[in-house]
Amino acid sequence: MPLSDTKLRSLLNRPCEKLVTITDRDSLSVRVTPKGKIVFQYRYRFEGKGRRYDLGSYPNLSLSDARACVPELKGITESGMDVKSVKASQKVGKKTVLKPKLEDCMDLFLDKYVTSLRESTQRFYRYTLNKYIPNAFEQPVEDITRKEWYAYFDGVEESSTPHMANSLIKKLKTCLNFCKERDLISDHSLNEIRTKSVGSASNTGDRTPSVVEIKAILEEFGRSKSYPTTVNVVRMIVLTGARCGEVRCMQSKDINFDTGIWTVPKEKSKTNTRILRPLGLKALELVKWQVKTFGGFSDYVFPSASYKNEIGPATINKMCRTIVKRMDIERWSVHDFRRSLSTLLTEDGVPLHITEKMLGHKLGGILSVYNKSEYIEDQRKAYKVWEEMINVDFVY
Repeated sequence: MPLSDTKLRSLLNRPCEKLVTITDRDSLSVRVTPKGKIVFQYRYRFEGKGRRYDLGSYPNLSLSDARACVPELKGITESGMDVKSVKASQKVGKKTVLKPKLEDCMDLFLDKYVTSLRESTQRFYRYTLNKYIPNAFEQPVEDITRKEWYAYFDGVEESSTPHMANSLIKKLKTCLNFCKERDLISDHSLNEIRTKSVGSASNTGDRTPSVVEIKAILEEFGRSKSYPTTVNVVRMIVLTGARCGEVRCMQSKDINFDTGIWTVPKEKSKTNTRILRPLGLKALELVKWQVKTFGGFSDYVFPSASYKNEIGPATINKMCRTIVKRMDIERWSVHDFRRSLSTLLTEDGVPLHITEKMLGHKLGGILSVYNKSEYIEDQRKAYKVWEEMINVDFVY
């Protein structure tokens, strides 16, 4: 339904829980910040990538005036040009140079730098930056003060976690320094802030949940009212010892259901090498249930609620935090289950090089040079032992 002045007035300066985007027509939309600020935006595609161009804020720019801008912008896109570049050059021609905002730096960074990274890393950068950057600041990047940066990161830490705030400042420093090298901006004050003074970095950790704890955790997940896919992602991490990102990005085409072997392509692997894992009986049963249930809607074994993409890490982390609060045991994370698999199987007599293969690690030293075996059958036997150790029946 098209926007109306009545609708816009009802949203103006009214606090809401999160950033909201409402579409109008002809690629026009408004973005409403949590504080109730309304910004008109024209959305378009350039070189196959989605872009947005800020027209102005309501009510300084009326709905009718915003709509009147659309034909010119549409003409620019239909001619194959980038709206932002054209409008910026027009500003320069009028001796008015528009200083880049944080969103402009993000767009350049994502287009020119992030696209060179591994696919899984690209998805993480895009997810994080698109969640926390849009409309974070009204002023240009060069005018953001240290005090304003600190307030921004404090807000991220409060709404998410200290680790996310620390991770975000690292990414933004990389982004802004890249844009400075490209002469998009002349300087920025973020480099004046020490990374370690924002949030907290993730620790290597030594938490190794016992078999008894793992069983209790899985049983608590079974009693959870969470979305089945979210629960099954964690179950799969426990059963395979795989990284969370590898499980989240699993696609049905990665599974050979005849041999029961899961291939993690190198572009989805943290080590940038292909990983082969034979799935145990419970793990294969879980994957088959996911594919049977959601395969008609998504290519991903563990899809998001929209079925278009893989399930996001924030969804998994939120559910795990809820489970942690409900249980009277030491705090844990999904990554700790990898440590449990390696430790407990090694103690049971499984050779270290087999558990390293199960975790998707590169074998070190001379083994990595001359020994290219995947130890499939040895892994298969070890996974059988692991599933028998856990011995928890899943209800789907």
